[in-house]
Amino acid sequence: MQRRKWDPFTHGEIKPLGWLKQQLEVQAAGLPGNLDMIWPDVKDSAWIGGNADSWERVPYWLDGFIPLAYLLDNDDMKSRAQLYIDSIVASQQEDGFVCPCKPEDRNHYDMWAFFLIAKVLIQYADLSGDKRITPLLYRAMKQFDTHNKRVTLFNWGASRWFECIISIIWLYERYPEDWLLDLAGRLEMQGLNYERLFNPFRETFPRKE
Repeated sequence: MQRRKWDPFTHGEIKPLGWLKQQLEVQAAGLPGNLDMIWPDVKDSAWIGGNADSWERVPYWLDGFIPLAYLLDNDDMKSRAQLYIDSIVASQQEDGFVCPCKPEDRNHYDMWAFFLIAKVLIQYADLSGDKRITPLLYRAMKQFDTHNKRVTLFNWGASRWFECIISIIWLYERYPEDWLLDLAGRLEMQGLNYERLFNPFRETFPRKE
């Protein structure tokens, strides 16, 4: 795939040095680098077969932990991240659903967690080169497309719909199929329109020049 002007650098193309590297090391030594050791909602999460949180907490943590591990080239952190990724890959359901949710509970599962884990997976794929992720995410997004046609966005999914666009674009670059663009447009229609939300505030509190 041809490199474009605004494509982000990978961990192999840019490395943190000096003050920035020190700050990343501070994070790695603190809570961001150790939540999987001390917080039950991450350590015993349903995402890895436990009985704790099955929604946003592990995806949120991995979204920062994985790039931190690769930017620092920290083998211990990378291996710990691998345990979570391997579990997520192994637990993908037959129809492609990737979140830790029973089939009978899906209609009430806020898909915001899927938007997050999709973003985690594309970061991990870009950083690690793991070939399992692209087809896994394709199947997961295809299943979400089917799910979303009958269960529209609600709660945080409706509020943060635009974060799913990140992974939709990533997939479209690899699978240029029209259904992905249709899904993106449907999410926009179902999601919260922030411009419409804030327009009354502009009228009530006009900006003073």
